[in-house]
Amino acid sequence: MRVLVVNAGSSSLKVDIIEDGERVESRDGLPAVAPDVDAVGHRIVHGGPDLVEPVVIDADIDRRLRELVDLAPLHQPKSLRGLEAARRLLPEVPHVACFDTAFHATLPPEAYTYALPREWRERRGVCRYGFHGLSHAWAAGRAAEMARWPSTSTCTVSRAAPPR
Repeated sequence: MRVLVVNAGSSSLKVDIIEDGERVESRDGLPAVAPDVDAVGHRIVHGGPDLVEPVVIDADIDRRLRELVDLAPLHQPKSLRGLEAARRLLPEVPHVACFDTAFHATLPPEAYTYALPREWRERRGVCRYGFHGLSHAWAAGRAAEMARWPSTSTCTVSRAAPPR
């Protein structure tokens, strides 16, 4: 299986073609000509409280992703623009969203609850979402594998933060 992977970050658009689990092509930006692929995978920063595993993008999922722009205003619009461009380039193949926030979806209440009035949290859905989850999942798994440990912890440094 050949998959075009679209990683729209806050400061870049990275695109890879993965074939049978191996990267066979890597580039900055989408290609001008549609590559021969079976599917497109999209890194989407925010899936909100409900989108916590990979999902085929249809009109309903697209609408729900757009409703989450306020939760990740630097990243979500860029992810959505990457999705739009890739769907124009490859309209006949399935497009699948994978969410950075999904890795942290199993946080216990004491980790995802902010010290705010309950009414605010319940009415507005305010809670902690973890980010860079896809990177953490890969890095923690790979580090544990290389070290032959059962698990590891990771830390991500982002280029999105302004220099001090």
